[in-house]
Amino acid sequence: MDKKITKTSELAKELGFDEAERKSIDEQIDNRSVSRKLTVLRAKSGLSQAEIAKKLNTSQSSISKLEYATDDQIKIDEMSKYLAALGYEMTIAISKPQNIAQKIRNSYNHLILLFRELQKYAVNDEDILEGIADFELEATKNMLNLASSLIESSSSKIKKIEPREEPKVILNDYCGSTTDKNFAGV
Repeated sequence: MDKKITKTSELAKELGFDEAERKSIDEQIDNRSVSRKLTVLRAKSGLSQAEIAKKLNTSQSSISKLEYATDDQIKIDEMSKYLAALGYEMTIAISKPQNIAQKIRNSYNHLILLFRELQKYAVNDEDILEGIADFELEATKNMLNLASSLIESSSSKIKKIEPREEPKVILNDYCGSTTDKNFAGV
């Protein structure tokens, strides 16, 4: 029975390439991750290189060069035009390293900005305003459902980790003395 080859390095080994040559092949392939993704997106759109070239008013050979270029050879403006011709929008995000909480907070803030931008379309048009209000209500319900499920999931995990004491609340009465009460009894 023939051995099924699933990786380029396996094929190179079967063809007799030595370790250094196989490593070089893997590095060349790894350095083409962007161009591979562009090629996959074009293929998914059902367009040939010639068809995308026609849309971009360029030659098929220039599309081929882009799709076989190493990542450091691809120009942002060429990639942006290529993606636009496929019906995609390119976004570049530059940020300092963030932990997951910071990423969530930034996504939340971005979401607020998007809702405000959406609301600008509601100027003097009741139908649009009603549609936006319905959408915002649906989005809010979805966010609340997500928050509820996250809280429920986190609560059950926290209880399994370590039992905690009931929180205590210190109350000041009108005479200025302090009483320590268990939160559950307040």
